[in-house]
Amino acid sequence: MSDRGQVAGVPAARQDPVLRRYPLRRLRLPVGAAQLSLVVPDERAWRREGSWTANVLRGGEPPYWLRVWPAAVAIARQLDRAAALMGVRVLDLGCGLGVPGVAAARAGAEVFFVDREADAVAFATWNAEANRAPAAPRATGRALDWSRDAVPGPFDLVLLSDVSYHPAHHAPLQRQLARALAPTGCVVHADPGRELSSRFVDRLVAAGARTAQWRR
Repeated sequence: MSDRGQVAGVPAARQDPVLRRYPLRRLRLPVGAAQLSLVVPDERAWRREGSWTANVLRGGEPPYWLRVWPAAVAIARQLDRAAALMGVRVLDLGCGLGVPGVAAARAGAEVFFVDREADAVAFATWNAEANRAPAAPRATGRALDWSRDAVPGPFDLVLLSDVSYHPAHHAPLQRQLARALAPTGCVVHADPGRELSSRFVDRLVAAGARTAQWRR
């Protein structure tokens, strides 16, 4: 665990200029034999303050990135079962709070987070730094619209957590994978069993991808 991990918690997070703008809570998340120690937005408090409604009234999408979704936890648990990821370059695409990428950093990977919400990237990188293995490189990230802007690469492993729920996402995701994935790279894709997400996987198979499935 990094030096920050020794003191990571809400008081430390409140020193961050982005995280301090949110009501915060500590979340200890079991992922197999490991436990991630996260600082996340307190969604209930945020709703009480009216910030959620204000965001939607401004024309924005509901800030779903505030939540830890089951698909993200499922990927984190799979990574906990895998061998150490030291030296592996990992992209957490459409990261939200970045739970899969945080788990990868804990396993020693060099993690890069991408989300269109800059605040989501801030939470993801902060928590990755708090949990990463001491020998792992520092986690980094960038806010960009992955439906339009090119993601840097190449990466050995790309994590897709519940990002294929809308058909409009499928073609951009496929293009990003073609750009960002190393020739021998691997994608881990998780969703709660939506039919539309299955169609995305079918697109990848039609393009020549080889797949293996796991179910919780």
